[in-house]
Amino acid sequence: MSNNNEPAFPSDRFLRSGMTLRDYFAAKAMAAMLSIENVHLINTETQIATLAYQQADAMMKARKQKKDEVV
Repeated sequence: MSNNNEPAFPSDRFLRSGMTLRDYFAAKAMAAMLSIENVHLINTETQIATLAYQQADAMMKARKQKKDEVV
């Protein structure tokens, strides 16, 4: 899901490099997951990361649908 994966913090000064919006969403999702008590008892770090990116992809899809509705 790389299309429409623009930087989370765009800046012409940095030539649009750095964290993407998808990465930002995944980081927020992962932070929420890690705040759940005993999450490591039922998930490995790899599973948590995979779930975070699945959530980020869902957020990117919803964001695109919302943009398409506005246009």
